[in-house]
This record gives sequence, structure tokens and C-alpha cells, in this order.
Amino acid sequence: MDRYLFLDFDGVLNTGKYAKQMAQEGIDPFDEFGAMFDPEAIANLEHIVEQTECKIILSTTWRNEGIMRMRELWKGRSLPGEIFSMTPILLSTSFQDAMNGEMMGMPLREAKALEINAWLYQNAGKDYRYVILDDEDYFFPKQQEHLVLTDEKEGLAEQKAQKAIWILNS
Repeated sequence: MDRYLFLDFDGVLNTGKYAKQMAQEGIDPFDEFGAMFDPEAIANLEHIVEQTECKIILSTTWRNEGIMRMRELWKGRSLPGEIFSMTPILLSTSFQDAMNGEMMGMPLREAKALEINAWLYQNAGKDYRYVILDDEDYFFPKQQEHLVLTDEKEGLAEQKAQKAIWILNS
């Protein structure tokens, strides 16, 4: 059985708590890749990867930098596991007005939910489990049982990691 972890960075690995700690210690909270990740959140991610052997799929906006850049970040920061894939990027959608035929574009709040559905449709086999680690809840009702919602200040805390493991292994 395949196990997929859809990973957001901001509010999951990149936490307000760690940024504040770094600022108090006079440490630059950024490196060549961007905001530094909270070591506690990384340890919890490592625990998930070890306990589930999940494949990491990036759903973070950081993926706009491209898969090669994200893999450089992963290697450069010695992060656990490896990046398996990234969700497609849906920035907006267009509709045609039925009355006058005019095309209208609009931003889509639930874009990440659609991107995850699209990735699963295109890539997942018949037998799989998945979890979504994110600090925002723009997901569809059928995705809620797969969502581990983090707090942007605390990020991926131990209790949240345990919930992710349970979802992936049950």
C-alpha cells in the first residue's frame, strides 16, 4: 500500500515560534532557500516518515520554485525522506458567462484541495492512504478525515505527527 504525505511548509515546518526564537537569539531566520524550518517540526516529520514510509508530495506554494530547487533545499538542509513529487499548480480557474460568452477568471480559495485531488487522480493506484499537513483548512469535506491541521505558531507538533501516523497506518 502506498502512503502519501501532502506537505505544506509555512505553518507546518516554518513556524512562528521558531522565527521568534531565532530573532531573540539574533540569528538570521533565512538562508539561500528562504525561511528556516523549526528543528522540532523536522524531527516530527522524520518520525512520520520512519513510521509510515510515506512518499512526500509538496503542496506548499514553495513548489513554485520547481522540483529541482525543492530537492536542493531538501538535500541542503538534510531533511528527512525525499521529495517524491509535487501537486500541480492551479492559480485560478476560468468560466464562460452563459449570457454573453465572456470569459471570466477568478482566484480559487480551494485550489490546494483541487490540486491534491488532481494529483491523486493522476498518480495514485487503487490501494493507498494519504494525509495532508497544512495550517489552513480550505479542503473539501471528503478530505477532512485526511487533514492534520497545524497551528502556524507551533507547526508540526508531536501530537499532530502522531495523528498523521495513525491516518497513514490505519
